Amino acid sequence: MAPTPTTHIIGAGLMGASIGIGLTSEGWHVTISDADDEAQLLARSIGAGLEPGLEQPELVIVATPPGVTAQVVVDALNTWPEAVVVDVASVKAPIADVAERSGHAHRYVGSHPMAGREISGGMAAQGDLFRARPWVLCAGQASAAAVAVVTQVAEALQCDIIEMDARAHDRAVARVSHAPQAAASAVAAALAPLGVDDVALAGQGLRDVTRIAASRPEMWADIARLNRQAIVETIDHIVEELDAVRSAEDIGEAMTRLIDKGRQEVARIPGKHGGAKREWEAVTVIVPDEPGRLVELLSDAAAVGVNVEDLAIEHSPRQPVGLTTLWVLPQHAASLAVALEDGGWTVAGA
Repeated sequence: MAPTPTTHIIGAGLMGASIGIGLTSEGWHVTISDADDEAQLLARSIGAGLEPGLEQPELVIVATPPGVTAQVVVDALNTWPEAVVVDVASVKAPIADVAERSGHAHRYVGSHPMAGREISGGMAAQGDLFRARPWVLCAGQASAAAVAVVTQVAEALQCDIIEMDARAHDRAVARVSHAPQAAASAVAAALAPLGVDDVALAGQGLRDVTRIAASRPEMWADIARLNRQAIVETIDHIVEELDAVRSAEDIGEAMTRLIDKGRQEVARIPGKHGGAKREWEAVTVIVPDEPGRLVELLSDAAAVGVNVEDLAIEHSPRQPVGLTTLWVLPQHAASLAVALEDGGWTVAGA
C-alpha cells in the first residue's frame, strides 16, 4: 500500500471539511485552511484537519467556491512546486484550461465527487459523505503519478472512481445535476400564488420533485456561469418537451407521450449501490407521529426477514399520523403487508 501523502485542504465548507474528516479518520495527516476564520476554526474543531505547520504538502485539495477555484488552483501550483493539486468543483473544463496555461498541468488533476447535501457549510460536514458515490477524475495533462495520488483520496473515501474528459463531464453534469436544480427550483417557485391551505395539499410527488429546491443558492451563480452552454442546451431540451405539451391539440396524448419518454429514461438511472435498477413494490403503512414508532415499524419488517430497500414518509398536515411507504422486492410485498397487519399496523396500500 502506498504511503498517504501529506495533505492540505483549502476551503473548509461542506466539501472540504467532509474530505478532511474522512481522510483524517483513515489516518492521513491533514491540514485545512479557509479565508473565513470562523469556518477554519470550526473545521479544525470537528476533526477536518490541523493548522498548517512548516511541512510542505505533497497534495493540495482545493475545495473553494467554483468562481475562485481556478485562481486558487494556480496559486497552489505556484506556492507548492512539488505538490499535486486537485480541485473538487462541479465544473471542470474552465479550470483545466487555466491550469494548462499556468505551465503546471502535469501536477493538476480535475476531480468532482458527486455528493452533497441541501445544506452547506462545515457544520453539515460528514466523513462518509462520499462513500459509494461516484468520484470523477479528469486527468487532462496530469502525470500518471499525479493521478495515482488523487486516486488514493477517492479510494480512502470509498468512492466509485470514474475517469472522464473534462468537457464530456461538464455536458453530463448539466443534464444530471445543474439543470435538475433549475427545474426543481422552477417547480417550487410556481407555488408562490398558492395560499397556506393550498400548499397543504402537497403530496410526496411534489416533495420528491422539489427536494433539491431547498439548496442554498450562493454557489449556483458560479456554476451557471462556468457551465453556461451545457446548462442552456439542457434547459432548451426541457422547455421543448414542456412546450410540446402546452401547445398540443390533445394535451392528454402529449402528456402521456412525455411521461412515457421520462419513464424510459428514468429506468436508466442506477439503482441501489450503483447497480442495475430493480423494480420495487410499495407497502404503505399509517404510522402514529410518536417517538419510536418508525423504528418499531422497521424492526417488525426485519423480524419477518424483509429488507426495506427504500422508504418515504409523508406527514398528514392536520392529523397526528403519517404515511410511511416501505419499498421492498415484489415477492416480499404481500407477505410483509399481512405480517404488519397481524402485528397491529394499519396498511394503507400494498
